[in-house]
Amino acid sequence: MMHRLVALVLTVIGVGLAACGDPPKETPSPEPTLASARQAAEAQVRARLRMVGEMQMRAVQAWRQQVPNTIAVCGQVNPTGEATDPFIPFVALVTLREDKTERADLVIGMSNSEAGRVFVEMLDRCFEGGGPPSGRPQARVLPPLPLDAALAQQRGALPTTTPPSGVASPPAPTSPKPATLPLAGERVVTTTAAHPVNIRSQPGGGGTVVRIIPRASTVRIFGEAPGGWLQVGEDQPFGWVHGSMLDR
Repeated sequence: MMHRLVALVLTVIGVGLAACGDPPKETPSPEPTLASARQAAEAQVRARLRMVGEMQMRAVQAWRQQVPNTIAVCGQVNPTGEATDPFIPFVALVTLREDKTERADLVIGMSNSEAGRVFVEMLDRCFEGGGPPSGRPQARVLPPLPLDAALAQQRGALPTTTPPSGVASPPAPTSPKPATLPLAGERVVTTTAAHPVNIRSQPGGGGTVVRIIPRASTVRIFGEAPGGWLQVGEDQPFGWVHGSMLDR
């Protein structure tokens, strides 16, 4: 009986030693994490807006794309942090290798043209397994933005009827425009470096915000209005901003 017990113990020890001598099983390398992609996207947004300190964001989600190691981060950011200012949509396409960012391409709706591109990118990428499908046309018909629709209504011609023969047509009504003063020569200024600047549709502070430009941006002055308001833009006017928001 004692011999049998010793033999059983030796057998168990031998099996254990044999198991210890097996080579370790290889563990699969971890996939790129969504957290790393989100951090890379937020860094790109911060760099684009030149934000320092806290940055207000909402609805930020990360989606794995059809291309391996590629993640789309979609969300919204408030460049000024003020409650009355809108959140701007963005899409960042992040390429990762072993949880390290290789490249992050950002599209943010800071202008009408950029907002249209963000709209297309969101349709293509903001879902699991996203990415442009093969064979999709390069151009896509976009619905008009709210700002564009409002301008179209202001500029649209009123219904007209053909006047009787010999009767002169009455002059078409025109919408009032803010009085501007002509400037001698073109002037280039820089917006304040303290924070992004709101561009409004009308001078006087009562106009709607039509654009938000990053801090320390270079713009051209196209006109002036009473009260220190300036009409600024690049190749064409964007809208109105108060002179206190510019570093002349």
